Amino acid sequence: MHTMVEAAHDLEAVVDRLLKSETFRHAPSSRRLLRYLADRCIAGESDAIKEYTIGVDAFNKPTSYDPRSDSTVRIQIGRLRQKLTEYYTGEGIADDVLLSVPKGRLTLVCEPRIAADQPQPPAETATPPKWRNIAFGLTAALLCSLIWTATRSRPAPPPADWSPDLEAIWQPLINSPKPLLIAVGDPLFAQFENKTLFRDPAIDKWDDLKKSPQVTAMAQATGAGTSQPVHYYSAVGEVSAAFLLGRRLGPRQPLLSLVRSSQMLWQQMADANVLFLGPPRFFTERLGNLPMPMAITESPDGFRVTQPAAGEPALYPYRNSTGYFVEDGEACVLVTRATGPSGGTDIFSIASNSTFGRLGAVAALTDPQLAKPIVARMHPLPRYFQLLLRVKYKGGVPTETAYLLHRALTGR
Repeated sequence: MHTMVEAAHDLEAVVDRLLKSETFRHAPSSRRLLRYLADRCIAGESDAIKEYTIGVDAFNKPTSYDPRSDSTVRIQIGRLRQKLTEYYTGEGIADDVLLSVPKGRLTLVCEPRIAADQPQPPAETATPPKWRNIAFGLTAALLCSLIWTATRSRPAPPPADWSPDLEAIWQPLINSPKPLLIAVGDPLFAQFENKTLFRDPAIDKWDDLKKSPQVTAMAQATGAGTSQPVHYYSAVGEVSAAFLLGRRLGPRQPLLSLVRSSQMLWQQMADANVLFLGPPRFFTERLGNLPMPMAITESPDGFRVTQPAAGEPALYPYRNSTGYFVEDGEACVLVTRATGPSGGTDIFSIASNSTFGRLGAVAALTDPQLAKPIVARMHPLPRYFQLLLRVKYKGGVPTETAYLLHRALTGR
C-alpha cells in the first residue's frame, strides 16, 4: 500500500465501500478488476502484477493470451480509472481516502484526500452525479496526439500480424498515395458558465440542444447561466478503436492522421481517403451525397436494408439494450467502403450507436483470425460494399463479432 496511507485506513474496508456503491453496482468488470488489484495489494504482490497476469487471473483469458494483440486489460484499466473518478466526484466526494490506478501503472494506490479535493459548492465546480455518466469522455485533441505518438513509437507488427484477409479489407486505404484521415466522432455537449457539461445522445445540432427541456433543467439545477456548444470529448470505445487502427494501419500507411468529425470538411473527403468512426448520424449527410447509393441506411429505429433478400429482416435495431452507456449487451455495426465525392478517393465508415460495438468491429477487422470468417462470407470481396456486423460485449469489452449480411455498392 502507498506509504502515505495511515494505519487507521483499512484498504479492505475502502474497497468494500466502493464495491457496494451505485457507481460500481452495474459495472461487473470494473468490480472484478478492483477486487483483484486490491487482493494483490493486500497480499503484498503489487510488484508482480502484469498485464498478462491480470488478463489470465482476473478475466479468465487462456494461457495463450497475448496483450500485444488483445487490448482487454488496457480497456478495463481505463474503465476502472473512469469509475473511480466518477465515484470520488459523486457518491464519494466526502470520502477521506482515495483509490487510484496511476497512469502507466497497473497497481492500486490508496492515499488520504488532500484539502484541495474536499467538496466545493456544486454550482461552482462540480457536475451533478446524475449527469456524470452522460458527460464522460476524454479530450479529443489530446487523445489524437497521444494515439499518434504511441502509434509512431511502436515498431511495425511482424508479418504474422497481417494476412491476405486484412489486405483485402484495407488495401484501398493503405496502398494509396493519398493521405488517410481517421475521423473520430466527438459528440456535441452543452457547456455552462460553471463548466458543467450536458449531452443528449439523441441531439447533434446546437439549435436543437440549446432549446431542449433538459438543458433548461440543467441550468436550474446547477444555477449556471449561458451555455455554449463544445466538442471536447470522445467515447471510450473510440479511444481504443482509434489506437487499434493507428497501430495496425499506421506502419503500412505513413500518411495517416486523426481529425475530429466536427471539424471534417467536404474538401478533405475529396482530397484524402477518410475513415469515419462514430455514431451513424455523424456521417449520414456526408454518405448520402456520395456518388453511389447506399444499400443500407440509418433510420430512427435501426439500420434499414433497402432491398432485403428472402428471409432477411428489413430492419436491424441498433442495440438490444436501453441507454447509451450500458456495458453489457449487443449492437449492430454498419461498415461501409465507398468512393469519395470526387471519385478519386475512398470512404470507409464504421458506424454504430454503441461505442463498444464500434470497438468490437474495429477489433474484428484488424485481427487476422477474426477477419477471416467475415471475409470468407463476402467472397469475392466487392470493391465497394456495406457490411452489417453484430457485436456482443460484456463489461464494456467486445466478446463476439458475427457477420449478418453485406451488399455490393455500385455507382449512380
